[in-house]
Amino acid sequence: MNGRRRQHGLIPSTAKHPGKPVTVYLAEDHVAIRGLLRNHLQMLPDYQIVGETDDGATAVRECLRLKPGLLVLDLGLPGTSGLEVIGQLRQAGATTRILVFSSHHEPAIVREVLEAGATGMVEKSAPFETLLEAIAAVAAGRPFFGATITQAVQQSLQKHAEPKGANRLTPREREVLQQVASGRSNKEVAAQLGISLKTAENHRHRLMTKLDARNAADLTRVAFELGLIVPATKPPF
Repeated sequence: MNGRRRQHGLIPSTAKHPGKPVTVYLAEDHVAIRGLLRNHLQMLPDYQIVGETDDGATAVRECLRLKPGLLVLDLGLPGTSGLEVIGQLRQAGATTRILVFSSHHEPAIVREVLEAGATGMVEKSAPFETLLEAIAAVAAGRPFFGATITQAVQQSLQKHAEPKGANRLTPREREVLQQVASGRSNKEVAAQLGISLKTAENHRHRLMTKLDARNAADLTRVAFELGLIVPATKPPF
């Protein structure tokens, strides 16, 4: 989309993959919303819609069959819920990146979404442009969270202790955590922070151990809870 704004450095360009559009599957039970999104994305050369559904079980089956690069997922699907869709896809080893687009943005639900393995989440009250920015970011492997979602979780965290192990992180480890949660590889982290590749790998290993993290999704969740991931748009506080 011409004129698409880059906010806080979170919105990557898909132009680095010329001629290779991101395949997208839509799982949304509101026909009007799904149709609007499908029609808009079909006009953009960066994306190719490979399927759509209003049913959770179908979303799981078709994503495992089609292996799309991106799944735009509503949590409130009939039958198999959006959270169950994420869990089943991750359990099956699917590498499809998942952007949750939902009217639910309570802190407990956001945590469940992150723990399940989604890369980003946008509230349905957000402007359509924000959804498009989120799609571009998540399709490129970078986390993206709507301002309302970020605000709700940050307000909740003020009443709770930091995530387990977070108080043992060094300033450098927090920098590395922020870089990893932004979707950067060990090589990119090393270049960004001016350290060797081996040092970046060691930092990442220590982060996984200290935070009892199993994968990059776990690290992203902790970074989000520590406020190391900048929200999509400036929260109204």
